[in-house]
Amino acid sequence: MKPITFDIIEQAFIKNKYNLYLEKAYDLNLFGIRSSNSKSDSFDDFIGCVYVDDKFNKQIVVFPATTDPGKHWLLNPMNVKGTIIMVPGQHKNAYKIGFHNIGNPKEAYPAFQQVGLMTYVRDNDKSEYLDFNLYRDLTVRAKNIFTSLAATNIHRASKWKKLFNIGMYSAGCQVLQNDADLTVLLDLGKKQIEYTGYKKFTYTLFEEFEL
Repeated sequence: MKPITFDIIEQAFIKNKYNLYLEKAYDLNLFGIRSSNSKSDSFDDFIGCVYVDDKFNKQIVVFPATTDPGKHWLLNPMNVKGTIIMVPGQHKNAYKIGFHNIGNPKEAYPAFQQVGLMTYVRDNDKSEYLDFNLYRDLTVRAKNIFTSLAATNIHRASKWKKLFNIGMYSAGCQVLQNDADLTVLLDLGKKQIEYTGYKKFTYTLFEEFEL
């Protein structure tokens, strides 16, 4: 994947006619970039954000991540209908600063928690390959696409070490490879709330070929 710059991301927003918030300081534009690689279980995607700071300088942060479910959950779906794959596009007001693992309070930790409907398909062929044609092929897409509040949070993988395989850390969530990178994004999210009063975050998922 080619280097990711502010200008490249800005042009991707403009080309797709997505909302891009650059009129207020720290009004974050969270984004993900999905690699063209369809084999699962590696952190071969990116998650980041573009924004203007309090001097209205353009800023970008971008981190290694996965925007896909890992191999474990593709082979062993949680749902009998298959494993969720988030559909690329702009998901407005999708997140707030909340917690991941809210069903297990002892293991819950700060993350971008899904609070708005997002769009998905389900991969149910139980192979390690991600079937992106479920949303790319318009005929198939029409039969499979759905919206849901599916708890596909933006969170991190291991707190203790850097992993190179996704393992069980993503069943469809957007997962940063490194714990410290999630901290950076959450701190920027807190600045958005401080500077703008906006407590929700729009997330835009691109595919590599769109850049």
